[in-house]
Amino acid sequence: MRSTPWLAATAAAVLLALAGCSGSDDPAETETPTAEESAAQDDAAPQAPEPDLDGVPDVVAEVDGVPITREEFVPAYERQLSRAFQQAQMTGTELDQATLRQATADGLADTPLLLAEAEARSIEATPEDVEAAAQDIATSYGMASAEEFYTALEEEEGMAREEAEAQVQRQTTLELLFTDEAGEYTPSQEEVQELYDTAVAQAEGAEGGGAGEIPPLEEVQPQIEEQLRQQHRNEAVVALLEQLRADADIVVHLENVS
Repeated sequence: MRSTPWLAATAAAVLLALAGCSGSDDPAETETPTAEESAAQDDAAPQAPEPDLDGVPDVVAEVDGVPITREEFVPAYERQLSRAFQQAQMTGTELDQATLRQATADGLADTPLLLAEAEARSIEATPEDVEAAAQDIATSYGMASAEEFYTALEEEEGMAREEAEAQVQRQTTLELLFTDEAGEYTPSQEEVQELYDTAVAQAEGAEGGGAGEIPPLEEVQPQIEEQLRQQHRNEAVVALLEQLRADADIVVHLENVS
């Protein structure tokens, strides 16, 4: 899908919904670097910081009395740190490990609450669901197969195949839960028009006037409707999490970590 130039100055949510990939799909146009070139690139590239784990306790958090241990936290945090560092490099933002540690602990605490809610609703991803999800993930990263995706996880992040499949199974179950919670939703024409008008106004007011030609509403309406459906789903999930957290006893033990 081609990128849409006029969206360069719009709100981030609209940008995420409508912006496309600009890379080449032709493998012949991609040159594989030599070992020497790869080494030179690695030396030149900024290196991710070491994970700051000083003071992280043996029990990082407790959810209704069930502990989340340091052994569970550390690999999850290291993966989050790697991704956050890459994102910080792309956006030019500063990486805050304290905030990232808290976010990782919160995410680990939320997962059992959500999985318990899925079980209460008899929602569980089938092997077929997991296989399809892994293939979708692989495709989104330009990989040919789920097998290639699992191999990449093992080689690049040290995640064993069994662990990776279990994570995909859990995530797919959560996706089914989120879909169930959001229910059926069809954006109104008024909502579509409002989001389109907002994007147009931001594009036209962009500094430098580089928004380009603005497509008519009928050309981008399907993408706008999809963005509105995603916003509705996100709001439903946030509300569900707030309810589950309010009903649970969650304690995070990171207060004294530097």
